[in-house]
Amino acid sequence: MSLSAHDLSAGLFVRGLTNLKSELSKAEDHAASSGIGEAALLEARLAVEGGVREGASIPPNDLHMYTLAAQIHWAAEGARLAVDRLLGATREPTANNAKSFADLHQHIDATIAHLRGIAPADLEAGLDRTIVLEHRRGSMSATGRHFLAAYAIPHFFYHVTTAHGIMRNQGVQLTMGDFLGNWPTS
Repeated sequence: MSLSAHDLSAGLFVRGLTNLKSELSKAEDHAASSGIGEAALLEARLAVEGGVREGASIPPNDLHMYTLAAQIHWAAEGARLAVDRLLGATREPTANNAKSFADLHQHIDATIAHLRGIAPADLEAGLDRTIVLEHRRGSMSATGRHFLAAYAIPHFFYHVTTAHGIMRNQGVQLTMGDFLGNWPTS
C-alpha cells in the first residue's frame, strides 16, 4: 500500500493533533490537581535561551521561547495552513489568542474537523503545485511535495514536540506513548 498526499498531510496532522489534545487534557488535570493553575501552565516556556535574565525582554520571533499555548496554537494553525496551501488556498493565520485550555481544545477540534473534511483526492494535485512561502527573511518556493516533506511536517512536529516538552518540564506525567498515541493497525 502506498502513502497518499492525504496520509502524509491531513491524516498525519489529525493523528498528531488528536494525541496533542489527549496530552493537553492531562495537562489540564495536572494544573488543577497540582495547584500550578491554568494560566501559569499555559504561559510556561521550555527554556529561556541565551542567558536572558528574569525581567529582560525576550526576542518576539524566537520560537524556542513561545509559551505552551502558542506552541499548541501553531501546531494546529500550521497544519491547517499547510493543507490549505496544498489545496491552492491562501489565508491569513488566525490570531493566537487562546487564554484557556477550553480555547485550545476548541482550536484543535476545529482544525481536526477541517482536516477530516478534505477529500483525499483533492490533495494529490497539491504535491505538484508550486508553493510560495513569504516570511520575514524573504520568500521560498517549492513543489508541494518538497514543501510538505521539508517544511510542513517538520514545522508541525517542532511545535507538537516542544509543547510535549513544556508539559513534561512542568510536571505533567507524559510518556512517549502519549506522544505517539494509538497506532493505526492498517
